[in-house]
Amino acid sequence: MPTNVYAEESPNKGVGYSVQKVSPGNEVDSTSSFYDLAVAPGEERTIEAKLVNPTNEPIVVVSKIFTASTNSNGEINYTMQPVELDRSLKHSVSELVEVAASDTKTEIAPQSEKLVRATINIPQDVESGVLLGSWYFEKEGQSTDSNEKGIVINNKYSYAMAIKMTVQQEIEEPNMNLLTVTTGLNNYRKVINANLQNDRPAIVGSLSVTAKITEKEKFDVLYENQSDGMIMAPNSNFAYPVFLNEQPLKPGDYTMRLTATSDDPKWTSQRWEWNKDFTITANDARKLNEEALNDPEQPTNWLLYVILALAILILILLVLLIRKRKHTA
Repeated sequence: MPTNVYAEESPNKGVGYSVQKVSPGNEVDSTSSFYDLAVAPGEERTIEAKLVNPTNEPIVVVSKIFTASTNSNGEINYTMQPVELDRSLKHSVSELVEVAASDTKTEIAPQSEKLVRATINIPQDVESGVLLGSWYFEKEGQSTDSNEKGIVINNKYSYAMAIKMTVQQEIEEPNMNLLTVTTGLNNYRKVINANLQNDRPAIVGSLSVTAKITEKEKFDVLYENQSDGMIMAPNSNFAYPVFLNEQPLKPGDYTMRLTATSDDPKWTSQRWEWNKDFTITANDARKLNEEALNDPEQPTNWLLYVILALAILILILLVLLIRKRKHTA
């Protein structure tokens, strides 16, 4: 079981409420802090959570269902709905699980608690494997603050309890694909992104990636990145970044040479290798170099300016000298 399928919460200090799982029974692991459910095609289930307000003021808690995704750090994201679902995902958790209408926004009196419910409907045509998402909770009325320097501080506190549904059984073998190679900015830093896809209903853990970029049909490594201990959500993709740091992005034809391995104990060790050609255009290179914050300013060649100034001065003196001679002739 991957260690970061869990009930995730932000720092508890000052939260003012708590969320607890109510065990629904028929779980793969009933001791887990998240919903670890064994389900079958066509099944309907109900899950519950307990919201506790220990304060002396009434509070309102909003809850939503999210589909898990994989972020650019190679971590599973439970705290937001992905902007775009992977094309291999046939049934998303956010579509299969519905919070009761009366519980999407729940008012809890001071020093009290409430149960909230969500209904799961597993379609008949669902394939075996794992569906992964979360039940997300956030107290209403929280806001962001700005200090005197204009820096925005996010003081919002939330909970995200994972919903892991295993349909019949885990799949026999995972698979990964390298979809595209693109250029871009990551926090205003120049990157070449390898879009990696897990196209099967399985959590792929203990994932290591090594990416090397060379000129096309050459083998000298220009840029590279290596990461260990990553994990991918089922049927998801993410942009694995190769940072250029202070090196400028140059137009040309290149090859991404990428290796991914997984030592997830659910299967025997897995290994995938890809070589993918891509092109960086002059326009893309210029635009990204200009927009990147870590692109160094080009050093000024003062010697060249001095030589040019002296040449112009000499040329002016020669012109004046020639004119003087003409006047004295």
